Amino acid sequence: MKSLVIGMGIGQLYKTVLSDLGHEVITVDLNPNTNPNYLDYKSAYIDHRYFDTVHICTPNYLHLETAIDVAAKGAGIVFVEKPGVENHSQWRKMVHDFPHTRFLMVKNNQYRDEIKHFRDLAARSETVKIIWNNNNRIPRPGTWFTTKELAFGGVSRDLIPHMLSYYCVLTNYKLGTKLFGKADQRWQLQDIDSSDYGPVKQDGVYNVDDFCELEYKNNSTTYILTANWRTLKPTDISISFGLNSSAVKHELGLCPESAYKTMICTALDNIDNKQFWNDQLDQDTWIHQQIERL
Repeated sequence: MKSLVIGMGIGQLYKTVLSDLGHEVITVDLNPNTNPNYLDYKSAYIDHRYFDTVHICTPNYLHLETAIDVAAKGAGIVFVEKPGVENHSQWRKMVHDFPHTRFLMVKNNQYRDEIKHFRDLAARSETVKIIWNNNNRIPRPGTWFTTKELAFGGVSRDLIPHMLSYYCVLTNYKLGTKLFGKADQRWQLQDIDSSDYGPVKQDGVYNVDDFCELEYKNNSTTYILTANWRTLKPTDISISFGLNSSAVKHELGLCPESAYKTMICTALDNIDNKQFWNDQLDQDTWIHQQIERL
């Protein structure tokens, strides 16, 4: 297998995971300090005309252009990091226009080892709360991450897609009803003097949401999804199940590399399984719709 990784931020993780899987990994990044094989993916395609998997880890505003371009040049499966593209119409058109390439918005958390256990708990729960409250982890405040025109949104495009991915795998999301949803900007750039996720660009732009909450009703279970970039309180990344007479809480933390490996292998194993890709398209469309309506 030959894999192309574009963008060496989170792309460093993909390089490790794909190498562990035995793939030949070609890397691309504009920054030579990340030691990429190429500084642009078009040069990579001159030497390597086809890739079994492509992993797009660029800034959000480049996802659509890059995905379309690599599909046209030759790609088996294109994995697009969250939040996918700007809206569901763009995503569906891309899938339609390139029927010989498979597209998947990264949903790595669906492939954690404990998902079956979580699904069993969710089926018996009155409430399921998925929380991602950071102490102080706004990604590079003042840069493209916090510029709506480039990132399309803030925490709603950064953390909420992961949480919606959990919701999709824990229950039949198509049967659920959205009860509530909002995304607020609670901080201003002048309020932020530091972040655990990169330096602050004080003369930059900060016009995105940094708090988001969604609530769904699915059969008799209420799902509450809450995400904060900055609370200045202890970080809480967890899932809680409210059962009839008790509550169970699991710490989640960052997704393990094993889940990424399972996601990639599952997609490759199902490359000719039309039902699998129809399901991926349905999920990716639905997730896009949830975040673009906030």
